[in-house]
Amino acid sequence: LFRSAAEAAEAATEAAAEAEGVASRLHAALLCAALLCAASSPLHLARLSASAPRLLAQLCEVAVSPPQRLSPLRSPRTSAASAASDVSRRLAVQALTALLTNGQLRFELIDAAAFLRAAGAPCAHVSLRSPPATLPSAATFGAAYFLLLALLRQRGALVHTAAPLYFSAVRGMLFALGWADATASSTAAASSASAATSAAAPPALEGRAPAREPMGLDCARHARRLLEETAAHKRSLVRYGAYALSDVVALLRYRPLGAAAQAELMPGVYSLIGMCTQVELQELHANSDPVGKRILADLLEGYQTSHKYRG
Repeated sequence: LFRSAAEAAEAATEAAAEAEGVASRLHAALLCAALLCAASSPLHLARLSASAPRLLAQLCEVAVSPPQRLSPLRSPRTSAASAASDVSRRLAVQALTALLTNGQLRFELIDAAAFLRAAGAPCAHVSLRSPPATLPSAATFGAAYFLLLALLRQRGALVHTAAPLYFSAVRGMLFALGWADATASSTAAASSASAATSAAAPPALEGRAPAREPMGLDCARHARRLLEETAAHKRSLVRYGAYALSDVVALLRYRPLGAAAQAELMPGVYSLIGMCTQVELQELHANSDPVGKRILADLLEGYQTSHKYRG
């Protein structure tokens, strides 16, 4: 029995090492793909144009593949696998951004779904009702943001033809923002409590790197810029503005942001309100319950007093 257990443990260790090697090779391949997607020389460009549809499909498959769920015990092995999955997804999205922003390539409207599904994949599993098993890292969140931003600025027709997929990606990012900000707040509170109980400890060493900016604030900045860029496409996306605004109302109701994150996000929300017509705002108000109506009224009041242009 003990021998069998030892053999099983050894096999599991070898499998984990093999999986780590596979992940490293995948990451290297994705980095090479990103470099190839940015090719501009005539020889490389001809080969890239011929293989672009297949490359798009393969990169989208890597980006959309669901992350490995963590076990309740969050063992190092599952945590490492989740981190590797996050890196793979980020590199795939970055390679897709390089492919999309290569101005020498042409894409058809039917390619919109692949780009938008990949951009929405890091946050597609996030809902407001229950805590997600995993959240994308700030780097992966940022990669998805840059892909969506590039779609709006350089390939707007792709977004206009698949607007529901685009706004689904925006919804996932907003909801992930709520959970990321809550996680950052709880971590900060725990750190403060730990510091208070260890006041007699020796001072920290000088020269240590400063703490990383909270993910929630970083995500809020990306979300704000994305909403502002969305509002610039009012003519083509106006009918979807109320849906995005309803997602903001739900976020502020079920996962209210901290003061810093909300202050960062609000200019984007006000741009979204300016994108909506009175018809859409009235419809959203009519379909909201009393709590939703109060939140919407507060947003409209803030828009009227601090954002609306009065020429």
